[in-house]
Amino acid sequence: MRYVLKYGELPIGIYNQISNNCVEYTVDKENIKKLQEEGVQLNPIIAKDYSGKEFPFLDNRIRNSKRFKNVEIGYHTDPIGLEEIE
Repeated sequence: MRYVLKYGELPIGIYNQISNNCVEYTVDKENIKKLQEEGVQLNPIIAKDYSGKEFPFLDNRIRNSKRFKNVEIGYHTDPIGLEEIE
């Protein structure tokens, strides 16, 4: 599965679940920089590229949101959301 990670409506990265044991997250450096220049304090974990076994910050949001039908992937407590892409 592939997802676009967004801060509000601004895309800030691509999250790719390659297999059950391998994930990859690539940031959109220009949009991250734009947010930082506006004074937005992003969690450092989503402000840099990542490749590894799991990414709990995003995996938990996906798993928790998928329990409900027709619910956007994310939490109501912050503007970070994911949108599934093909």
